[in-house]
Amino acid sequence: MKSRYSLLFPAIIFCTLYSHAQLWSGLLNPTSGTGACSATTVSAPQKCAIDWTQTGVPGGIPSASWTQCGSTIQASAYGNGSSDATSAINAALSNCGSTSSNPHYVLLSSGTFLIKANLTIPGYTVLRGAGTLSTILNTMGTSGAVITMGTGGGISSGGPNSANINSGNTAGSTSLTLSSTSGMSVGGYLMITELDDPVYVTIDSIVNSPCTFCDYPFQGARARGQIVEIENISGNTVTISPALYTNYGTASNTSPAYATPVPGVQKYSGVELLQTYANNSGYAQTFALWACMYCWVKEVFDNYTDGDHIDDYYGYRDEFRDSYFSNAMLHSPGGADSDVSLLDKTSGSLIENNILERLHVGVIVDWGSAGNVVGYNYSYGNFDSSGDLVIMASFLEHGASPQFNLYEGNVGNNVTLDSFWGSGSNETMFRNQFRGTDTLASPLTAGRSTVNWSSTQLANEQMFGITNSWVHTNSNAIGNILGSADALTAATQGLYTGGAAPYTSTVIPSATRNYNNWFYAISVGYDTGSDTNGSGVKTFAGGPSDATGYWVGKASGTIFEHGNFDIASGSSIWANGITHSLPPSFYQSSEPAWFGSIPWPAIGPDVTGGNVDASTLQGHVNAIPAEACYNSTLRDSSGLLLFDPTVCYSSSNTLPPAPPEGLTVVVQ
Repeated sequence: MKSRYSLLFPAIIFCTLYSHAQLWSGLLNPTSGTGACSATTVSAPQKCAIDWTQTGVPGGIPSASWTQCGSTIQASAYGNGSSDATSAINAALSNCGSTSSNPHYVLLSSGTFLIKANLTIPGYTVLRGAGTLSTILNTMGTSGAVITMGTGGGISSGGPNSANINSGNTAGSTSLTLSSTSGMSVGGYLMITELDDPVYVTIDSIVNSPCTFCDYPFQGARARGQIVEIENISGNTVTISPALYTNYGTASNTSPAYATPVPGVQKYSGVELLQTYANNSGYAQTFALWACMYCWVKEVFDNYTDGDHIDDYYGYRDEFRDSYFSNAMLHSPGGADSDVSLLDKTSGSLIENNILERLHVGVIVDWGSAGNVVGYNYSYGNFDSSGDLVIMASFLEHGASPQFNLYEGNVGNNVTLDSFWGSGSNETMFRNQFRGTDTLASPLTAGRSTVNWSSTQLANEQMFGITNSWVHTNSNAIGNILGSADALTAATQGLYTGGAAPYTSTVIPSATRNYNNWFYAISVGYDTGSDTNGSGVKTFAGGPSDATGYWVGKASGTIFEHGNFDIASGSSIWANGITHSLPPSFYQSSEPAWFGSIPWPAIGPDVTGGNVDASTLQGHVNAIPAEACYNSTLRDSSGLLLFDPTVCYSSSNTLPPAPPEGLTVVVQ
């Protein structure tokens, strides 16, 4: 990091993107240098990858060494939840006068705090509770977010003010020569974009109108990009970090590449060790981050949400970790998906080691977000209140044009790269277990209620492990374990009657899919939700000549599949001529302390003796830390976990194994 933080944080040297061997070397290809892949090629698998070690808050979340601001705010001073504490907490946060050289945290006591409006956390400031089961924010506001980090800035409110990139706009570059540096300063941020390349970028879909809202302020013209930090300015030359993930503005009809200052930036804000309790009063989200860089949500229990659990707009190297996001007031699509979401080209951020329970969708990477890592999260019980048996995505890409994101070590029902709002590219799925179905606890209705975990059913519509729709190109699926004992059960409940088993390893057009009761480990090249040959894909115009049928075969022709085990084949399927030796991680250089006694890596074709569905999955899966926490934590009378991250994720944890497989499923 730069010297202005030297009093607080260890020095961090930012290296050029490919100056050292990557953890994925030998399996994937860099986007710059000798032997680089071509990110725009869509004729064959390119296996493109970036340096995912530069994600999350640099050096880790630093607040443990920060100074408390003022006295602890006592719940008893506000009637332990009977009178509104919003103004008092906001005053305490704003009066700290925190700076980069003098950061603070505001501490809340045990007890309940009534929140009837919106809390705003300034830069270099943390709102900290006494624990997820001790400090409870009872939220009763009617709009906005319960907690906002950032000023509400970002490109959409600040105006374009873009400069042309005259040189340096190639993958791996850390030096840009611009037409102007107006509005830029060291420590500021730039959004790097190009005009949409019709070879592999579209904001259109078969079922929706063009997604102009996926790309503020460019109305869909510059859907693909990333956010970078300015490290130095000399004349019109700007030094940035990280290096560019890919070329911008070099392909035909994509020039000029833009560098657009991100206004209203705030840094180093956080929330820790508390519970938020929703009342369906009208909030849009629990946590909203707006152009908040190096910001975080850590060790929280979000007890239902009115809208989304977290929305991160125009973020850079933010971190959401070690938390429990449980349930939602809404379970239908629309303005909110009850999820944790990255939006508006949020880059380099980390969503790690969280429990995502009974949401509409678990994690959404949206609207051009790039270079992020979604790692070691456990998603369970998602549902849509209008379609009980439809399997809702645990991990979803849902808006043009996310790129270079890594999904590693997660456990959920599936990852879906969908086609509802346009294209995406160069995504990587590594060492995940995607079950292919979900366990649904009653009641399957919106709103707060007592969750009955003793009466469940299995979802059996759209049973996929990895779904890669027709507008997502150059994806990588490596070392994943696809399926579960529950997926076998869900399929046999509705279809399997003694004939050929209803499971397929990989399905691509022109084969016909079966939406209901049929398990596909990997589905590539279809319109999302359609069963037949990509549905309207053949009639969809696109590409440089706007030709009908241009997109047919693009996804299935460019996906790289290697070392994935699935329950259809009962084996691991490897690509020819490529090493079978997989690294433990593509972004963790060593075993994380929060893994405790859990084997590292936990999931993969090279893992043996695993404790999850051992016979069905042949020992290739161990419960990840978030899953082990989920299975070992008691529930309260409403059916929610008594979640305490300080117990679950101690470095010495010895959590019990996953529960036994083969339990009886009661169908409602």
